[in-house]
Amino acid sequence: MAQIVGGIGTSHSPMLLNEPDLWRERADQDRTNPELFDESGVLRTFEELGAAAGQRFAGELGEELWERRHRACHDSMDRLAREISALDVDAVVVVGDDQGEVFDKSIQPAIGIYWGKDWHTGILENAPAGQFFENVKVGYAMDDVHFFEGAPDLAHDLVTAGVALGFDITSLQEMPPGRGFGHAYGFVIRRLLGERNVPVVPVLLNTYFPPNQPTAARCYDLGRALAEGVRRSGSDRKVVFAASGGLSHFVVNEDLDRAVLEAIVAGDAGYLRSVPQELLQSGSSEIRNWITVAGAMEGRAVTWSEYIPCYRTAAGTGCGMAFLRWE
Repeated sequence: MAQIVGGIGTSHSPMLLNEPDLWRERADQDRTNPELFDESGVLRTFEELGAAAGQRFAGELGEELWERRHRACHDSMDRLAREISALDVDAVVVVGDDQGEVFDKSIQPAIGIYWGKDWHTGILENAPAGQFFENVKVGYAMDDVHFFEGAPDLAHDLVTAGVALGFDITSLQEMPPGRGFGHAYGFVIRRLLGERNVPVVPVLLNTYFPPNQPTAARCYDLGRALAEGVRRSGSDRKVVFAASGGLSHFVVNEDLDRAVLEAIVAGDAGYLRSVPQELLQSGSSEIRNWITVAGAMEGRAVTWSEYIPCYRTAAGTGCGMAFLRWE
């Protein structure tokens, strides 16, 4: 029988893959971003956000502060990497979101699990020009097609258990032609697993694209089902769950981020299952990945967590970075 030996949560923002002197390059891109949702979940233009913010975020900017926050983020990621290594795991179940990498507009499953023998990343195309995204391609393992080992026995058991527990799981045993896995999965491997050849089971949530984004309650219950799938599995693997992405972006919502993290630490399933859909849009939709893993980790203590809000413009754009470890 497989066993869960721990869980982690990690942001995977492109800002983490670049030194702060390049954050201004990303900040310039915010000005034309059509997916800026404010703290109440209303879509705004960059100019509208800036007018509403006034001088509120003036003290959050500057390369000296950015350097400190960047270092704090990397200290947390280094700690996660060390602790995963110490667990000597046999598989990592990465709960992430697909953003046009494996799926496209022809099909967009709400929940998918890949159970093939191996899988590969795709090449990040049509990214903005500049050094910022050249670094992102490498950090996401999307500079080329890179192959990684799956855990087909465990992943198969997660699919069958999920279906038995009432979830309509999209089953992927082979890579769709011409497609590849993306940022949510390549980041965890490159930054946290490094040179260790640990099999990875990709769980794909449609956090991002209406109209079939799962609710927070559905995500939490999916996590419970995934944990039960591990317990029912006939494979003899030590498993870590990893939530990849978030927290709030492209507009930082500290109130939401802190409430989600406090609920995870407190084991407050009621709050996590009730996070409003309108607050889980655009990049902030990746909070669903954390809610899912929180469901899988139900009953387990959080051993530590860090939250670092990283603003990059006076309009309040940036990313709420979070890192967390369940026992």
